[in-house]
Amino acid sequence: MSKLWLRWLVGCLVLLVITIYGFTFILDEGNIAVVTRFGAPRAELTEAGLYWKIPWPFEKVFILDGRRQFLDSSFSESLTRDKRNVILQTYLVWSIAQPLKFLQSTGGREIAELHLNSLITNAKNGILGKYEISALVSTDQDELKIAEIEQEIQKDIENLAEERYGVKIHQVGLKRFGFPEANLGAVLEQMRTERYQFATRYRAEGQLNANQIRNETDVLVAQLRAEGIEEAAKIRGATEAEVSKIYAEAYAENSELFTFLRRLESMNNILGENSTLIFRADSSPFNVLNEHFKEGK
Repeated sequence: MSKLWLRWLVGCLVLLVITIYGFTFILDEGNIAVVTRFGAPRAELTEAGLYWKIPWPFEKVFILDGRRQFLDSSFSESLTRDKRNVILQTYLVWSIAQPLKFLQSTGGREIAELHLNSLITNAKNGILGKYEISALVSTDQDELKIAEIEQEIQKDIENLAEERYGVKIHQVGLKRFGFPEANLGAVLEQMRTERYQFATRYRAEGQLNANQIRNETDVLVAQLRAEGIEEAAKIRGATEAEVSKIYAEAYAENSELFTFLRRLESMNNILGENSTLIFRADSSPFNVLNEHFKEGK
């Protein structure tokens, strides 16, 4: 009896495992699924978890990667508005927005990326035809339009990608670009011309600033000089007034002594060291000597 119960127990466990394996499936985080019954879509599943299904061939489960995908487009040659050929590679960030439409229109990631590559190539050719080459390569930041071009390409393809393939476009960017050898010389010459224009402008601005500083300095120097002259004149006037006051006070106190000292001062100013002069003794200012001796002073 124990062996019989053991056989029944093992059989039930095997039947349970077969039932679980055949009638359920696990959807991992980051994945999405489409369940079909006899080829017709039955359900779109976007949440992770355990789900029931009828075993094949009645129902079939298609597991898809629901995370964001990164695609590097192929290199393609485009023509700008000023008739310059540019070789560009773009990148694309996308994810599955409508699992059923994605599965029906592409069947999988490889075919979807082929379709997306074609979409972005056509959009790139159309958008670049609106811009000059300077929008991609320029030393002037105001002329660069790379971000604007990326936004226009994304706007051009995002509706088509979702309507046709059930794909949501998250980001489009320019990854690499180059020039055919025939155009490389013209592009380098354009960049040299732009750099020369920048140098000329900066040189002119520097000269203008230098002249302005020099003029401001000359005005300041002239102002300081005028203020110095005015201050010196004030000091000189005040000094002369003070000297005159002192002379007047000295003269009023002792006019004879003042006259005598002034004459001596005049003689000192006239005669220098080792000078020999002959004058009449009674002529001014030498008459002070005669008067001095006559008075016995």
